[in-house]
Amino acid sequence: MKRLFTVFSLLILFLFSFEPASFAFQQILSVPGLGKVEADTARHQLIFTAFRPGRVPMEYSIWTHRSYKQSEAGGWAKPQFRPAVKRERLPHYITFIVTIARYGKIGSAICRENDGRVGCNIFR
Repeated sequence: MKRLFTVFSLLILFLFSFEPASFAFQQILSVPGLGKVEADTARHQLIFTAFRPGRVPMEYSIWTHRSYKQSEAGGWAKPQFRPAVKRERLPHYITFIVTIARYGKIGSAICRENDGRVGCNIFR
């Protein structure tokens, strides 16, 4: 009986040690005809997805008080720009600005990640 109780206790502990999936993957920004940005807080990544790769590249930038990163998803100019889905490091415990744009379409969000959740103000 004691062994059964121990196994049951470990199973309950295992099941409740995971954060709900709704907090692990969160959409931050979407611009019709261009692409979207999502946060995978479990892996600490921003995921950039171009809606029309090879036809309409999605340029993106990530600003923090420490760094700036600019790249492209779904493009054709260089091999590193071709993938329709790109992953970048999610800034942790700091405020950041993420922008996606191309051909007159633009969207930005000012965000902050804290304890696996991302809060954003979105501008389109």
